[in-house]
Parts: sequence; C-alpha cells; structure tokens
Amino acid sequence: MSDSITTVEKNSIKNNENEKIMTDTSTSKKRSETETKNTGKRTKNTNKSDTNTNDKNDESMSQSYDDDFEEDTDDINKNTSNDEPSSQSHNYDEDSLEGKYYENESPQEEPSSQQTTDSFDIDKVDEEDDGTFQGIPLSEITNICQQPPTMSDMKDIRDRNHTFLIKPFKYDSNDLKREPEPLYENGTYVDEWDQDNVRLPCSQFYITKNGTQRWPTIQGSLTKLQHLSETHMATMEDIKETIEECAGRKYEFNCLERLLNEIYSTDERAHFMSTVLSNICSLALNVDKICSRPPPLLRIGSNRTVTMSQKQAASLLACAFFCLFPRRFNQKVGSEYENYQNPNFNTLFQGGRTGGSIWKIEKLKCIFHYFQRITEKMPNGVISFRRYQLPDSCIPKWSESNEPLCKIHITKNKAIEDIVGLLQVDFANKYIGGGVLGDGCVQEEIRFVICPEMLLSLLLCEVIQPNECIFLIGCERFSSYQGYSTTFQFKENYIDQTPKDSWGRKLCHVVAMDAIAFHNRGTQYTIKNMKRELMKAYTCFRIPAAVTDQKSGIATGNWGCGAFNGNKQLKAIIQLTAASQTGRSLAYLTFRDQDLVMSFYKVYEYLLNEKATVKDLCNYLQQYSTLYKKLSLFDYILQTSVSSLYS
Repeated sequence: MSDSITTVEKNSIKNNENEKIMTDTSTSKKRSETETKNTGKRTKNTNKSDTNTNDKNDESMSQSYDDDFEEDTDDINKNTSNDEPSSQSHNYDEDSLEGKYYENESPQEEPSSQQTTDSFDIDKVDEEDDGTFQGIPLSEITNICQQPPTMSDMKDIRDRNHTFLIKPFKYDSNDLKREPEPLYENGTYVDEWDQDNVRLPCSQFYITKNGTQRWPTIQGSLTKLQHLSETHMATMEDIKETIEECAGRKYEFNCLERLLNEIYSTDERAHFMSTVLSNICSLALNVDKICSRPPPLLRIGSNRTVTMSQKQAASLLACAFFCLFPRRFNQKVGSEYENYQNPNFNTLFQGGRTGGSIWKIEKLKCIFHYFQRITEKMPNGVISFRRYQLPDSCIPKWSESNEPLCKIHITKNKAIEDIVGLLQVDFANKYIGGGVLGDGCVQEEIRFVICPEMLLSLLLCEVIQPNECIFLIGCERFSSYQGYSTTFQFKENYIDQTPKDSWGRKLCHVVAMDAIAFHNRGTQYTIKNMKRELMKAYTCFRIPAAVTDQKSGIATGNWGCGAFNGNKQLKAIIQLTAASQTGRSLAYLTFRDQDLVMSFYKVYEYLLNEKATVKDLCNYLQQYSTLYKKLSLFDYILQTSVSSLYS
C-alpha cells in the first residue's frame, strides 16, 4: 500500500485505477468532514421506517417548550443587542426550532444498520460452537488475561493528555470491596463549561434564557420522582413529565411505555418503578459529587484518554436516561455538536405508533438490566476511553515491508465478545455507537447494549477520522443475548468474570474500527479506498514500539461486510495484511460462514507456501483493483504466484 494514507476528506483527488498501490503519498488531515457538511443531513444507522415520522401527534410531542431553556452567561453578554441571535450563540433557539426532525437524523449518509444485505442465514446465528477451526488453536495466540500487560501506577502517570476522574487507585484482589474515589481539586467540584469538556447539567453556567440556573429545577424534578418511586407511586407519566421538565423539551415515549406497561410482568414493572428508578434518580442527582468534574471530550486529533470509575460511568448514564446533557439534541450543520452523537436516551425511548420494533424493546431490556444490576450492587472497577491518531512518522513503508504473514485461527461459531483476552474489534460507525439508541441492532449496537458503559463513548467522542480509532478499555458485560438484527433478544443475566489489570480495569480491550460504507460495491476496489481501509486496520492493530509486552492477538471478522457492503474476501486480506505488519496473530470469526473458513484458509496456506510478505499482499491488491469484475480475489491469488507479481 501507499507509504501514507490519503484521507477521505480530500475530495479533490480523483479515483485513478492506474494509481500504484506502492506509491508514496502525502497525508492530509482535516478536522471537518466536508462530505458530511455538504450534505447537511445526518443518518447514524437510524431506520426511519420504524420511527413514527408520519404521526401527527409526534410533531407536537417532540417540540421544545417555548421558554426556560438553556443559555450561557457569555451568550447573554454577547447578544444583548441582537434580537435574532446566531445558532452558535443561543442554543435554546436552535433546539426549539429543531424538534424531532434533526434528533432522528444522524451525522453520516450511511445505510441503515437494519439492512441485511450480507449472505448469511440469520436463523443460524445461535448455532452452538462445534469446535472446528482452521489454522492454529486459540490457545497458541497470546492472551492478555494469561499475560497481563505491564502498567505504571496511576500516581506515576504524567501524561497531560490523560485525565483521571479518580484518585490514584491500585486494584487489590485481596480487598475486593475497595472502591475508587473521585478526584477533587481543593475538595470541590470543578465546574468547566466549554467546548473541550462535556457540559454537565449540574454546572452553574447551565442557565435558562432568562438567566436562571437549570440545575435547581432538575434537582426538584428528580427529587420528586425519586420520592414517588420510593413510595411505590411512580407511573410512566411521572417519568415522562420528569424527563420533559429536566430537558425543557417534549418527547414521544411509546417504546419505553410499551416495555414498562405492556411487556414487563407486574413484578418486573414494580421492581423497576420502586427500586431501580429511585437509584437512577440518585445517580443523576449526585453527578457533581460522584464525578468531581466534567470528563474531557475526546476531540479529533486530541490523542486524549479519560479514566473513570464504573460508578462515575453509572452516574453519567443516569443523566443520559433523563436526557440531561445540554445541547446534544441539536446536531445540525454548524452546531456545536454536529460531529458528535446524541447520548441522551430520547431516541431510545421513542417508538412511534407501534411502540417500537421488537428488537429495540430488547435493546432497552438490556440497558434496563444494567441499571437493575448496578442497583443491586454497584461495581467498583475502572474503565478508560482512549482516542488514538496514527502519527505520520509511524506509517509503514508498505512497498518495502518484508514482514511475514501472521499466525491465524479461523472459525465460524464464535462471537468476538467471547474471545476473552484478545483485542476485540468493534465494527464501528465513524459516529461511534451507530444506531444503538435508535433501531440499529447489528454488531456494534449489540455490543454496546450488553456492555452499556460503552455508551459513554457517544458522550465523549467526536466523529472518527480515517487515521484514528477509539479504544474502550475495561467495560463490563452485563447481559447475554440470542439472535441478531431483527431477531435480537435479551436472554439473561451475564456474570463477567474477566480478570482485572492493576488499575482495576477488566482485561477487555475493544477498538472501534470504522469501515467505509460503499453505496456502490465496486468502489471498494479502488486504490484509494483499499489504502484507506488498510491504514484504518493498521491504526487499530498497531502497538507502540515502547510497549515491550508480548503482542496479544486480535479478534475480528467480516468488518464492514453487512450493511456497509464490503466484500468478505477483500476485507479478510486487508486485515491479514495489517495484522501481519504489526506482528499480531489473528483470530478470524466468519459469523457462521463455513465457506469463508475453508476458502480463506486455503488462500492463507497458499500464501505461506509462496513465502508471501506484506509487500506481496499489497501487490496482490494493487493488481486486483482492475480485475475484480472478472474473478474473486481469492481465485486471483490462487492463480497468481508471488514471483509473477513482479514480472
């Protein structure tokens, strides 16, 4: 591949089928995604056919109140002489005009995650693992649970890009009751209200347009609901009124109402309304005491990390439940959060006339099960979110790389989340989380609802660039499930027994790796797009040279091969190339596709016999870019010796 990546933002560069895949190119990074801004529309894997956009009642229910919405003190000073403030200055104005229409749209023109264009039998997704595989056994792949990484103590970390919301903490397996403590400055909450940090609802700067603080109103509403819950008097209507009072907006809650009033048993509903709901209120009410300060936003190019306790994560998720995060409803072009997801649960709760799709109900069950679990016993571990940008200086010289092929294990009946101790790939949307709070229900969305702490990445992370990735470290799994997409169902409680590192984080490392969505399948074979996908995979798989531990394996599979229309064979070779360059073994899970197990391993064995290296794999891809209409990639490789590539 090229010695550096050409980013997708450089729309002026034309696809050239004759471009050499080994040619050096320069890297261009831009914070804004021009193709997204030019469209003016946002579609984060939301299936709009299942939202009630035609229901006349929805329009009135989704409008904000006419008064008492947020404004900055700075905004008052800046706009006293202007009756028509700009969208950037008076957020309550743009939110009140926005209503449901922008809330239900998402930031990229990508296909709905409900499309199932891939060729697999959805009824066979729950087949038991028959234990068959090709390649090396999983036991021969380095596993961080067996060989935990060497880590410095928290107190010794001097990285200005790493923000800790907790005091230095060291996990002790002999003292499992010890909990991380919030990190305060001078014993008080640090109130930061700016574009570099999450805007928390408890801030004194979160005010209405007439200058009064929003937090006392929110506290009053939550305290009232908590009292109703504890006295066994809370109703669905009380939840609805509380959320609308707190957010200053009206919503449609048909999915939430259907779950609580129709699907839950009498006992399940009573337990949620009288016990779990009270705890969610408490976690939101005490966000300033639990979190000590707002977490930083993980912005484009920031290379920032934030580490927090699981209790702090629970408090932030409780705020999302009540839709408390200011300004996140508005994601129009030019708004402050146009390049972020909306982490508030309003879209999760809405269901249209039907009360929501059955798989959306099941996702809501998973998230509510999480709240039930943390009500029974608050976990006392630690989690981290890390944004990483590949430096230009670390881009491989693909044309010179003699790295041999990595070891590989290929199987069909395992899920990525079940391969404990390997780097687990999240087949991500570039707007992390995709349609998890809407109707999306494929690999990424399912992972996020069975591990709800991952939902905080929607709060923290700006859109992922081609040379970036997001690591989610230590997030606990709370639910097991069955089915996939439209057949997805919450199954039962899951006890996550993954061991912890010395910081108290579960040894579960997930990387969000976003693929290109190919509306035209043929465009994935252009040199430009193959380069981009290879550089993305390498960015996610690379281990910094300073890390001296043994390199753990990677658990991945049919990345971008469902709704995003990627070709399985092409993505397999791209990921094999990237993993080989990093020297990490690959556990490749084909999602019930036995034909791919056998055909991929046949090609892999052929390449081993040919003594192929990374540069040879790149050359195969280069030559194939003009042949994809004539034969499959695997057939082309099997018919082409390495030596003939250079003749």
